[in-house]
Amino acid sequence: MVICLVALPLFAVMSLFSAKYKKLAKDAFRCFTKTLTLSPCDVGLEQWIKGKATAKLMRFPVLARLVYRHFKIVSWAFTVAFFASLAYTVYSFYNLFVYGSCEPGGVCYLTWIGSCILAVEQWAAQITLLVLAGITIYVIVGHYRHH
Repeated sequence: MVICLVALPLFAVMSLFSAKYKKLAKDAFRCFTKTLTLSPCDVGLEQWIKGKATAKLMRFPVLARLVYRHFKIVSWAFTVAFFASLAYTVYSFYNLFVYGSCEPGGVCYLTWIGSCILAVEQWAAQITLLVLAGITIYVIVGHYRHH
């Protein structure tokens, strides 16, 4: 499952600070290695994450139903957003150390680290808004398709 790719670094970091995430980090690592070897993930981590995400959205039953039914699409969207954000963060730090700015030829108006964090946050916010807009369009199209 693709969500294991995001769950592994997330739970690995969280397990450093809380013992309750150690089992989840082990499960994510096992699922990650199974995913890399193209074997099916038998850990149950996907179902746990799917259940937690759906439970948090139960205040909005239509959205909870949509996430539950199309969890694979949602997990792909978050995985792509995670790795895109990670790649842009690495690119920004590279530019910071090589050019002294987050963008080549750009001028940092804040401190050098502050402008990089600002650039990464703006880019991550734009990706998040695009993902949410895509989900909203999908919900609206699905709603009108059923009527």
